[in-house]
Amino acid sequence: MRRAPAAKAALLVAICAIAACGAIAFAQGASGDAPVPTYPDWSGQWERIGSLNWPPEGYREAGPAPLTPEYQAIYDRNQELRAQGILAGDPPATCLPPGMPRVMKMSFPMEIVITPKTTYVIADWESQVRRIFTDGRDWPDYILPEFNGYSIGEWHDEDGDGVYDMLSVETRGIKGPRSIDSTGVVLHENDQTVVLEELRRIDEDTLEDRITTIDDAFTGPWTIHQRYNHVTENVVWVEYVCAESNRHIKLGDEWYFLNDADGVLEPTREGQPRLVPEQVQGR
Repeated sequence: MRRAPAAKAALLVAICAIAACGAIAFAQGASGDAPVPTYPDWSGQWERIGSLNWPPEGYREAGPAPLTPEYQAIYDRNQELRAQGILAGDPPATCLPPGMPRVMKMSFPMEIVITPKTTYVIADWESQVRRIFTDGRDWPDYILPEFNGYSIGEWHDEDGDGVYDMLSVETRGIKGPRSIDSTGVVLHENDQTVVLEELRRIDEDTLEDRITTIDDAFTGPWTIHQRYNHVTENVVWVEYVCAESNRHIKLGDEWYFLNDADGVLEPTREGQPRLVPEQVQGR
């Protein structure tokens, strides 16, 4: 029985999902034209290469973040607070998701699932999922803000060999509060961040994400080249649930640390009042 092109493409996708196949042509030309390039096989586990600082080489080598004077002052204040034991400028410390673009630092490994209309980036970090729409859609009139934002991508066959090798992505509609990493560099409170990415496999074992962050906290676009190592043996996926083991508690503007042994919230800075007075705690 002959199948319509759409049905054939759907069957190929189903077979690929079951058989873990490599690159497969998910679509064909409109009327017997040359086939659309096939999609790459980026399956498996990918783990971060380099520092958890936003620049993979670390700030000592890359230099400081390109902050505007206003946000440099915010950063400096965050450093003063952090010296007092207050986790300022790090929203995930309260178990908020890292959001874009920080989620792509991948404290824990990720998996990439490619389908013709959507590419999924699945992170072990807080079980986050990014949906990158590659179905040719335009930007909607309204984007519901999300920590990972709304992403539209386009595949490119850069070397003309018939296989897509680069996915360009633009992400908008990212809500805050967010920081670029855990060092106290926060993104602008207007939540107008735009993130541009180019993902490509640079060799058999390495994937690269060229990430450009456009944000009003910065003096200009900030580009890094984040790489990931392909793990092929002894792959372990770890469920990380922040609320399960987080002992940092923020009440109003004050941070406390949960003392599991005594079941009380301990101060995190000098002179901070205890929630449980000393004489009550010692009884």
